[in-house]
Amino acid sequence: MSAVAAIIGGDLLAGTQTTGRVERMLRAMASTGGTEQQLIVPYPAAPATTVAFGVRAHQWELAWRPFAVATAGALTVAADATLFHRDDLLRSLERPTGSVMNDAALILAAYARWGSAGIARLEGEFAFVLHDRDTARVIAGRDFAGLRPLVFATVDDTMLLASRAEGLLCDPAVPRALDYASLTTVAAGLWSHSPQTVFRSIRELPAGHLVVAELDATGRLRSAPRVEAFWSPPPRVETGRLPLGPAAEELRALLIDAVRERIAPDGPTSISLSGGWDSSAVGSAATLVLSGADRTRLRPVSISYPPGDPGREDEIIETVTTAWGVTPAWIPVDEIQLLGGTIGDPIAEAAARALPFAHSYEHWNRALSRRARAAGSRVILDGVGGDQLFQVSDIYLADLFARGQWLELATQWRARGGRSLRDLWQWAVRPALPDALNHGFARLRGAPAAPDYLTRRPPMWFRAKFLAQHDVMARELASRPVAPRGDRVLVETHAFLRFAFFTRVVALLRGYALEEGVALRSPLLDDRVVRFAAQRPWSERADRKETKILLRKAMEGLIPPQVIAPRTHRTGITSAYFLRQLRGPARPVLESLLTDPVLASIGMIDPVRLRRAWEHVLTHDDDETGARVFFTLQTELWLRSRSDLLPQST
Repeated sequence: MSAVAAIIGGDLLAGTQTTGRVERMLRAMASTGGTEQQLIVPYPAAPATTVAFGVRAHQWELAWRPFAVATAGALTVAADATLFHRDDLLRSLERPTGSVMNDAALILAAYARWGSAGIARLEGEFAFVLHDRDTARVIAGRDFAGLRPLVFATVDDTMLLASRAEGLLCDPAVPRALDYASLTTVAAGLWSHSPQTVFRSIRELPAGHLVVAELDATGRLRSAPRVEAFWSPPPRVETGRLPLGPAAEELRALLIDAVRERIAPDGPTSISLSGGWDSSAVGSAATLVLSGADRTRLRPVSISYPPGDPGREDEIIETVTTAWGVTPAWIPVDEIQLLGGTIGDPIAEAAARALPFAHSYEHWNRALSRRARAAGSRVILDGVGGDQLFQVSDIYLADLFARGQWLELATQWRARGGRSLRDLWQWAVRPALPDALNHGFARLRGAPAAPDYLTRRPPMWFRAKFLAQHDVMARELASRPVAPRGDRVLVETHAFLRFAFFTRVVALLRGYALEEGVALRSPLLDDRVVRFAAQRPWSERADRKETKILLRKAMEGLIPPQVIAPRTHRTGITSAYFLRQLRGPARPVLESLLTDPVLASIGMIDPVRLRRAWEHVLTHDDDETGARVFFTLQTELWLRSRSDLLPQST
């Protein structure tokens, strides 16, 4: 399914008033939710019925799976879900494998068997709302990777839930006052992101979490809903670990299985293919699933960069697809606009977003999905997850320093370029020191202690007074997931799997694909692949100049050797395209936003410093600053399109 909505508690009626509200919520999400919908008000004869559900789907989705609603006894569930590894779950439930059960029925069965603990047994993409009449409880959950979004609002004694904020904002009972700390987080491009959205009344359910609401005898909320985690990344396993060779064989088997679960049941399946190892690994696994004549069902789609552009991987992609016996569909990168997309109107585009966060490569990803649909596909696979699972930054050097493995540290440092002593301090020494020592050194320098590399700070054009007034950094730090101690490589893995910034990005990518008519699926974010990869040692992620050692080993014989070999320099760098767009087609729109910015009028930013940063981007190849300016100006554009929100006090 593509969208779910629910209203729980309050003065609801089991009739047209309730279903009308839910139906309106579903219509507001039609761009990703499709045209087919089903409403359910369970137990209409019960005196305390104050729960109503609805789901919405595309017709082409229903050809694969029936509507994801189910009722059994005292339980009712509505789900936006595509579950994988279904037969394993059925065996655990002691049901016949291959049983015809929709995803909502499987969620209901897991809950009926194991209670809330059963949600951790689900594998796949899901967001659901479940009502348990016997316990007077409503439980909603979201998959660990955040592929299916879910937001909720509590208004007096009523809770409303929806797949997207549009579904809540269309209800007149939901207040629209802005939360300025969250608005700043988006505008500054921070990472942790509080579950609080830019609307004070609306919260995002974090990935891998449940929200639980208890109802009283009249069906109203007994107290504020509570949010609790049901999933966390695994700890590192230090004993009984497989050597690299057998581990690569196991990873290959897991990835093939993950692709098999996600490939379209019939017709073509596309893959968003770059020249990198991640998408090439996914595509290679797909060629084994679609063997023989079926291999022509694999339809790669790729972005073509001009000669000399650092993003160009055309020749690598052609080498890979030639080995597979298929031909990619190409999209010239400079035909893709950074702003406005196919409608050519950035203001209308911003106004259509319920929330201000804008992905820098929205139209780049939309173009791939459109080309996949033009190739006849309803499913497109990608390589998202590979960077998080199979490589690591230089932070592994701090683990070597902390463990006294200084000879290995020196060897790795020299092999990786051994830059300045300042870099050695930043990556190897300072992260390994206790906080008290770092704060002591900072006091000696007469400066505040520098944040760790996983803590992004707002750029210079954000006013310190505004940041302090709205506790922006305090909330940012409080929103960071609890990380494991003593293993900085694992901390980085946990961060990139759990930071809300990244789960919001993958949910947006899936939404873009649905709006273009295809389902985006990420085999590397299969729970089994994630758990296996997260427990492997750092030396399989980075060793001297090599990276993604385990993944490349797993793909030997499937990806051409010249492609899978270590590379002398990075390829597929998209920064040149991004900067060309900022300085070219997007420039008039962005520069118009620098005049009397609304963000300056509310005290958030210093417009003079923002202008300086923009001028710096125009003359320097600094895509990091360019991305921060982009986030700020997209937030400005969104605010200008919603002038009704501006009278709120800061």
